[in-house]
Amino acid sequence: MKSTAASKAKPKSKASKTTQQSLKKAINSKSKTPSNKRHFPAPWSLTGEGFLFPLFGRKSYNMEMAFLDEEDRKSYTGGLGSLMLVNYERSDVGPYYELLYIPGNFEFKDSKYKRITRIFVSSQTSVEEGIRNWAIPKERADFVWKKEGSVTKIEVSRDGKTFFKIKIRSLGFNFPISTSILPYVLLQKADDGSKLSTAFIGKGKGKFARIESVWSDETVFPDFIKGGGMKTGVSALPFNLTFPVAEIVE
Repeated sequence: MKSTAASKAKPKSKASKTTQQSLKKAINSKSKTPSNKRHFPAPWSLTGEGFLFPLFGRKSYNMEMAFLDEEDRKSYTGGLGSLMLVNYERSDVGPYYELLYIPGNFEFKDSKYKRITRIFVSSQTSVEEGIRNWAIPKERADFVWKKEGSVTKIEVSRDGKTFFKIKIRSLGFNFPISTSILPYVLLQKADDGSKLSTAFIGKGKGKFARIESVWSDETVFPDFIKGGGMKTGVSALPFNLTFPVAEIVE
């Protein structure tokens, strides 16, 4: 198993021209990307291993510490969210690691959506294309991902300073897993104000997983337990994930 990372999903419909224009504006405001640089449009197909731990959002904590802006605070309702840690062994932009936080539900025009409010990945290309394709607010960080038997230890750092550490133990027998059991529809916000909806599709083999220890520097990443997190979740090895083309929600 790889111990460190340097710089490391089918759509319902094709993206409209307006969607692509909105996403292009978002990425250009986030990164000084040359116009001739190769891009990687959705859909993406990804495989690898990862962990999902549910949370039942504590509004008192997440309103202040989950990196919500004013609009987020007005629409945030709590409910089911998650912490995810992923080792993408293959993707459209190559292998990379990922850490993300979803504090629960957000309302928009009488519907409820999930929203990623904090996310780090080990690939700068994934950062730029994640913003471009889905308005996911990715930032780059360095990962150490060590697997020793049934135990996985993960550390995430930025500028040489560790801001997240977790120790996870996988338990029991394998069973099939699918996003159809727990569908997540994301609604992310592009810099021009557009709302982009994405429902990723995945399946694989899973086991139960247990957090043995977890710590985060709350100035960089929310404290999962304080945010309403549960120490029992699911590990997936392997999984296949499709991230489709985003749809603008009017």
